[in-house]
Amino acid sequence: MKLILSENPALRLSTLCVLYAAQGIPDGFVRIALKTHMISEGVSTQSIGAVIQMVSWPWALKWIWGPFIDRYGYLPMGRRRPWILAAQMGMALALCSMLFVPDLTASIGMIAAMVLLVNIFASLQDVSVDALAIDLLPPEERGMANGFMYGSSYAGTFIGGAVLGWCILHYGFSTAIATQVTLLLLIATAPFLCRERRGDLLVPGPADHHHSRSEDVAHPSSLRQLFGMLIRAFSLRSTVLAAALAIGSLVTVNSHLVFWPVHLQRELGWSSGQWLNLEGNLAVWCGLGGSLAGGLVASVFGPKRTVVLSLGCMAACWLAYYFVADHWTNHSLLTGLFLAESTAAAFLQVSMFALFMGLCWSPIAATQFTAYMAMLNLSNGLGARFAGSIEGAFAMPINHLVLAAIQLALIAVVLGINPNQVVETLGSNPDSETPARPSPGPIEV
Repeated sequence: MKLILSENPALRLSTLCVLYAAQGIPDGFVRIALKTHMISEGVSTQSIGAVIQMVSWPWALKWIWGPFIDRYGYLPMGRRRPWILAAQMGMALALCSMLFVPDLTASIGMIAAMVLLVNIFASLQDVSVDALAIDLLPPEERGMANGFMYGSSYAGTFIGGAVLGWCILHYGFSTAIATQVTLLLLIATAPFLCRERRGDLLVPGPADHHHSRSEDVAHPSSLRQLFGMLIRAFSLRSTVLAAALAIGSLVTVNSHLVFWPVHLQRELGWSSGQWLNLEGNLAVWCGLGGSLAGGLVASVFGPKRTVVLSLGCMAACWLAYYFVADHWTNHSLLTGLFLAESTAAAFLQVSMFALFMGLCWSPIAATQFTAYMAMLNLSNGLGARFAGSIEGAFAMPINHLVLAAIQLALIAVVLGINPNQVVETLGSNPDSETPARPSPGPIEV
């Protein structure tokens, strides 16, 4: 029996989830397991930072992959699958190279370069998997799929950090690397054995593949046409409003993550250990729960309604901080509020992922969706950048009112979005110059 992703919802969802877990494993390994190992080996803080920063650069620049994934490929094997397989093999080979480092403490530059290479391939896989999801997931599955995919990345981070960290502690660095490579190769069997569409080849080679449906999927014929299509896609009201949502949505959360722990530790007497346990442990599990819940709710009520709901929940969190300001000395109360905030933030992000997927034009899905992700990263940066300005502008309780106002203003932005406008206006043909059918105004929430 042939395993065809486009025809099997359960297979499609499970494959997307294990691929997202595969992206989380190297991230957790470097940020947690490798970092802890270097600390135990006496590596300097500066050198550890030099290695850890190599995780972030490929992800900050992952938008570069989008145009190449949309334009180039080997269609007889599927539109996205060859890129995913190449990324999986690249991650495994880059990790294998770490086995040949003779002395970790004396080869920091080499380790940093290998970490960079691993994450270049991980970011390539991330963009390819997102494009595959947009291509194959029907609108009614996108919300749930995004929740489970985002949750799977948490699971991958746990495996890479906790499980492989335990492996280093008990069996050594080389055994942990070999275990990680084995896990990635096992995960790679999922895209290797599955076809995107009926008629796709499993491996390249001479074959009668003229029945492959992947070759019939519309795609840009040149990079010039691709960027022209991107301009057309972002000329619509709904895609422009979605870009504004992406840029503004996470400013509140990330500014709060900067100025609030400072206030807690310097003004309210919290210890560093208490905050680390809250943000680094309890909040992570609440984020996982929020992502799963957001996906399920988006599948039932639609991504637009879910984004509005999640923005309302975020505003309610900020208002709750304001109204209980006289009780901020209550440790349990502030812990509960922060966990609610973390849950709502993950809920918001997953619902936005589903909304953005629906607003992507299929022929340039990788490029357009990655553009939205870059805007979310920009929102993260803006939040951190203006945290000091927000903190100093008003008294701390009033700052939370400001955050609530920003969140509520974004609801007005979402109400102007028609989630179906791209499909209704542009269709799926990159050469089409006329709307597929008339595009109405924003649908009811």
